[in-house]
Amino acid sequence: MKSLLGNKESFLSYSIAFLLILIMIATAIFFKDKEIILPEIAALSVGIITFRENKWIQRPIHIFLLPSITAILGFGINFLPIILSLKLMLVLIGMLAFLRIFKSQLAPALATGLLPIVTNAHSFLFLIAIIFFVLLLYFAIKLFNIKPTENSVPIIYESHNRWLIGLCLIWFLVCYFSGFIYFSAIPPVIVVAFESLNNPALKLKIRAKRILTLFIASLIGCLTINYIDNLLIAGLIDLIAVTLLLKLMNLRLPPAFAMVILPMILPEKSLEYLPFATLIMSTFFMLSIYFIQKKSYPKPIDFS
Repeated sequence: MKSLLGNKESFLSYSIAFLLILIMIATAIFFKDKEIILPEIAALSVGIITFRENKWIQRPIHIFLLPSITAILGFGINFLPIILSLKLMLVLIGMLAFLRIFKSQLAPALATGLLPIVTNAHSFLFLIAIIFFVLLLYFAIKLFNIKPTENSVPIIYESHNRWLIGLCLIWFLVCYFSGFIYFSAIPPVIVVAFESLNNPALKLKIRAKRILTLFIASLIGCLTINYIDNLLIAGLIDLIAVTLLLKLMNLRLPPAFAMVILPMILPEKSLEYLPFATLIMSTFFMLSIYFIQKKSYPKPIDFS
């Protein structure tokens, strides 16, 4: 039975994904609480409803379960009286442990755990919003009969956690000692890094496109939030702009939708440096992963 939304990347599927994201932003405006704006819900919405990411929808219950677990984990760790870098390291190790237990490659679950620490969330509306919107996405999968494509293969879980932990540790230390501690974790970049570790045959050209796309998406998000006061209008422009950007780049990169929304919830003073930090961080992770994989998989099968 085909999905009620029709083919992937149809106008209807984009419209429904965008509507869900705009409802989230409108809810934050209504409650006057930006912690309700969850960038990774944007990535999940487009990735599931529009792109039909096979690794995400093969186990629909994980869409609800894992982001809820990691959000609670990150929210709780944020209350610990320790430095930011240590909070990030603890939540990263905890989240990767949960993904390994569930044998899941649901990368956006990493972002929902990092987010409460990055934004210093203290409102329980954050947790309520996460649980509500991932539950809504779970029901959307059932309602619209969204299923993996016929030629999709079952998930084969292979842990690359040691590499991600090692790269994050290096990056956290660099940010700590350079004074840019608040750019220690840009969640969409870490999500893309996790996914790249699970694709050793990804061409260098595609990795470069991902770096450029994340940079441009962060720049778009910073510009719209700087010049447009209405969050709903800014959000709609952001979503359309990233859609066109991905078409231009010939990429299917759901975290780009999270990247463009992220500036809405960050402190205004950090927006000036966010695009630059995104460029440096994504370049460090993408190139490091590329060289690690070239050494580990000298002649991988090319499925990119």
